[in-house]
Amino acid sequence: QLTERMTAAAEALDFETAAALRDRVRALSVLTKDQQVIAGICADTDVWGAYTSPARSGCAILHIEDGDLLARQTEVFPDAADSESALLSAVVPQYYLTRQSLPREILLPAAIEDADALSALLTERSGHAVALRVPQRGQRRALLDIARRNAREEVERITSDAERTGKTLEQLGTLAGLAEAPRRLESYDISHTAGQDMVASMVVFADGRPLKRDYRRFQVKTLDHADDLRAMEEVLERRFRRYLEGDEHFAPLPDLLLMDGGQLQAEAACHVLERLGLTVPVLGMVKDDRHRTRALVTPQGQELGIQQSPPLFALVGRVQEEVHRFAITYHHEKHTKSALTSRLDGIPGVGDVRKKALLKHFKSVRAIEQAELLQLEAVLPKAAARAVYDHFHKEDTP
Repeated sequence: QLTERMTAAAEALDFETAAALRDRVRALSVLTKDQQVIAGICADTDVWGAYTSPARSGCAILHIEDGDLLARQTEVFPDAADSESALLSAVVPQYYLTRQSLPREILLPAAIEDADALSALLTERSGHAVALRVPQRGQRRALLDIARRNAREEVERITSDAERTGKTLEQLGTLAGLAEAPRRLESYDISHTAGQDMVASMVVFADGRPLKRDYRRFQVKTLDHADDLRAMEEVLERRFRRYLEGDEHFAPLPDLLLMDGGQLQAEAACHVLERLGLTVPVLGMVKDDRHRTRALVTPQGQELGIQQSPPLFALVGRVQEEVHRFAITYHHEKHTKSALTSRLDGIPGVGDVRKKALLKHFKSVRAIEQAELLQLEAVLPKAAARAVYDHFHKEDTP
């Protein structure tokens, strides 16, 4: 039945569900394979799995007798644990010290505190040897992997998306030295071609999700050459001045600025905020050799690792990818428009106003090029229309 559900999910392109079902099929296959061998090593055994997410943590216990899975128990706790070892050290003693019937073997995925003392105590209470083991390979290790998947599935089932995001933002806030989780993130990036058509993008994430209605695009107005830092300072000053002037399209202030480009961009942002008398926390996003975000950095140059937390690493990566995508898209649009408009440059009697009128009417430079003289005269005075027509039909003119 699980295999059928897995196939159906894959055909429906629901790959996340299909992967989860695949893992369960594999888990069952381990339990059902070589039953006599498992019965020999797991005659009376509890197998523990532990899992901790940014929001919650949980344990799963599988009880196996003579190769058969007789019981499965899961417990989810409302807080995250520092590690699997810390979680097990707190939970395992409490679990067994209140039970009457004890297994002969307890398999754990990580060592716990005072394991020898607990083993001796349980042996004394049960009247038979109770061994605590941390297998590293073989079928026992495979059983531990199954138990961990059980724990993970239960934790993720109970944990809501909002809780996951909230805990991830709390981690980000702690890393940035904030008293509270940053609910509103803003990020900026500059895009240009050798200093031409220089633009900037501003993207906003609210509660971990893109808030596209608050995205903004800027044309860099004060530079005619490549200087990303000065361009960034111009854009940020315009953005925050608009806020100070009461422009509702640039409110509220962000809880945290994430600057694409690393320390120098973060430092430039701080200079702008200081000049304007504003206080907004700032971090830069540090890229690896493949231009993927690998860490955060303070304006003072202190690097902050994020790879130890996959959810936080994923969130920062999404922000970086989104601000870069938005900047590149705007730059391509502007560059293409500039390239097309330049083909109308130098035509006698055709200035910016008449260029705009032509593009508005014909929609593209190519349509203007292919237009008949009478069609052009419907938009421009006859002399200007003739100049445009001749500009594109030079080979036809005697």
